[in-house]
Amino acid sequence: MALYAAFVRLKMKAMLEYRGAFFLQGICQAASYMAEFVVLWIVISQFQTINGWLPYEVLFLYALNLLSYSIAGSFVYSTAFQLPSMVQSGSFDEVLTKPMNPLLYMIGHRFAYQYASHIAVSIFILVLCYQRLDLTFTWVSACYLVLVVAGGAMIQASAFLYTSVPVFWMVQNQAISGFVFDLRGFIRYPISIYHAGVQVVLTLVLPYAFVNFYPAQYFLGKSDFLFFHPVFQYLTPVVGLVLLIGAYGFWQLGIRHYKSTGS
Repeated sequence: MALYAAFVRLKMKAMLEYRGAFFLQGICQAASYMAEFVVLWIVISQFQTINGWLPYEVLFLYALNLLSYSIAGSFVYSTAFQLPSMVQSGSFDEVLTKPMNPLLYMIGHRFAYQYASHIAVSIFILVLCYQRLDLTFTWVSACYLVLVVAGGAMIQASAFLYTSVPVFWMVQNQAISGFVFDLRGFIRYPISIYHAGVQVVLTLVLPYAFVNFYPAQYFLGKSDFLFFHPVFQYLTPVVGLVLLIGAYGFWQLGIRHYKSTGS
């Protein structure tokens, strides 16, 4: 952790050498997500309710999704999306020469500071939803919210890793990553509005629903469990941990099949 913190400090110092660009980029990214939030609010407000979900309840889903995605992206976005070019060019060889775990080295060396603005926007929306929905904020709910965000971030980070590791065999993986991350757009809305097949995929195959839909049942006091058991609302941290362990095992398998370009 101390080494990781040192990597992050060095990254931030390098970025702050260009303060104008640093802050302007953060402002622009925050503005883009706020604009997306406003558009989503306008669309939902026109319908008043979506399958029994009020506008601020849908926005609660959006905030949980964005917050967990931003935290995961801060750690693994650069690793996942730079890995194909590193494998193709052979520069991944350098990572394997470092005297530490290759994944931890890449995560620390490529911390994505840009997601700070996303995190700020998502926290703002969460606070707004808590106020507008008059939700009770207790120590228990606060602790569980932290666990849900952590579990959701692990699910999102696992998606980054699962879609990037195939480059050790395929070299290019844009089709896989594009398909998986396009599915993340489905959880902007309650998954109960979709066909049963889509609900099963988002719960059991690509379990994005655990990022926001199921834990939202707990926070919002809803019972929109479809044909799944109510216990699902408590499983986000468990699902996240299991997926992350599996993703790390997949990463290790990919490294064992890595073949250098020799350049």
